[in-house]
Order: sequence, then structure tokens, then C-alpha cells
Amino acid sequence: MAQQELNLFYTDLLQDIRSEQLSNEEGGSLEQLFTNQAIVLLSDGGETADVRISFHESIVPRNRHKINAYAIADNYETLDLFVTIFKCTEEPTRVQKSDIDNAAKLLLSFLKKADNKEYADSLEESSEIFDFAHTLNASVELRESLVRINIFILTDGIYNGEIPSQKELNEIPVFFRVIDLNYLFNICEKEYVPIEIDFEQDGFQVPCIKADIDNPEYQSYLALIPGHALVSVYEQYGARLLEQNVRSFLQFTGKINQGIRRTILKEPHMFLAFNNGIAATADDLKLKKQKTDI
Repeated sequence: MAQQELNLFYTDLLQDIRSEQLSNEEGGSLEQLFTNQAIVLLSDGGETADVRISFHESIVPRNRHKINAYAIADNYETLDLFVTIFKCTEEPTRVQKSDIDNAAKLLLSFLKKADNKEYADSLEESSEIFDFAHTLNASVELRESLVRINIFILTDGIYNGEIPSQKELNEIPVFFRVIDLNYLFNICEKEYVPIEIDFEQDGFQVPCIKADIDNPEYQSYLALIPGHALVSVYEQYGARLLEQNVRSFLQFTGKINQGIRRTILKEPHMFLAFNNGIAATADDLKLKKQKTDI
């Protein structure tokens, strides 16, 4: 990506949110307007859905926490939380790892506090997070169904550092993602942003058998992916793996989809026996020397 293109994208983005602020009778903060712009792009890319822009922040020492937006899946299985680092500089700037870690800490702090009924009751009814906080600590459906929490750290800066490592909150895995200016630019320029999965780095091998097909157009391989490897990938990337079928699959309204979901979550070792497999295409393929692993 050319730096000039990124700078132009950044300039247009700031102009859009400033214009929106001026045209809005209630004004609105530039940070929340940027948050909304970023979430619209993520939603269009199928990476989240039905997000509510809801800002709350406490800067009281030893009680600092923050949230900019949230989304609860229709089936209550996933919770998307958003926190924003808004620089609003004349040109794109670098975001430090300390900024990312601090943003993650602030949102985790909110999540822990909102799980407490006393905290929810202390909020004014006019608070943008009043309903959400009460849902977090009182919803039976959410407590019984929640299997993953996604924390999105949004920023108008550029970040090339490490992503905060996975954590657990009340035995629920918490995954972090950083959505920076580069990522937002890529969403605008492409229909989707590729996911890079390194099975070997996660300790998995992918044994394969080449199909004896006389077809000059393509080669075909039968590969065996362990069920627990699919569980690991699904937990890490969730809806992004399903691209255009995200919403229909995650709703699991059909018997087949419900069966696939149940196998992935409850009996990953039976995935091969219970399901016909997953078809995937590749631009390129590299085999190891023994030609049995991809």
C-alpha cells in the first residue's frame, strides 16, 4: 500500500467525521463518530453485526474503565466489545503497545465491573450503557449461552506490534483484535481481508493425499484437519471464517448447521465421522518433503 493512498484515506476519514459532527444537531464527539465509521466498515465486512454505539468512561484513579460500543449476538453466544484510541492528528501516527495494552485494560475493567449488580444499579438511567450493564449481570440467556468475548481495539493510528494475548473471564475466553488505520483502509479497498492461519505454529499438522484427477485446471487434495484444530481456529476467528455465510451460519437455524455447531463445541474428535468435510480453495500449495503434509 502506498503511503500517499493511506494518507488520503485518513484525510477523507477525518473530513467525513468532522462534517458529520457539524451537520448533527447534537454534535457528538469526534471519537464516537470515528467509532461509528469504523464499526460500519467492520459490519459491511461481516466481522460484526447489530452494534450499539454506547460510550462510557471513568477517569477516577483506581476505578478507570471505558467502553465505546458493544454487540450481543442473537443467540447470546458471542459478545463484541469496542474501545477506541482516537489520535485525530493531522497525519497518521504510530500507536504504541502501551496504548493498546491500556485500552484493553480499560475495557476489561469495565467488563468486570458491569458483571456486578451494584455497579449496574449505580448507573443513571440516562447512561448509554445502563441497559447493557444490567444485561451483563442479569441475563440468564447470556450467562448460559456465552462462549466467547471479542474485544476490538479501534484506532485511527497505525499499529504493527503484538496483539494482547487471549485471556479468560469467568471461564469465558476473551480474544483481542486491533483494528488500525491500515486495516480500515484494506476493508475499503477489498471485499475482505485475508485471514492467515498457521496450523504448524499452533502445533497441528495437516496430512493430505493427492487425488488422482486428470484435470489441467486444478489439483485436488484430501486433507485431514484435527477437530480440536478447527475448534482452536473457530474460537480465534469466529464469524470471519464464514465470510458471506456469517449470519446464516451463526444463527444455526437449520438442523445441519446446528449439528455442525454441536460437533465443533462438544465432540470435535467426531467431526470427520459426522460431517462430510470442508471444501477450500488455495492460490498456491507447498508440500513438505515427505509429500504427506501441507
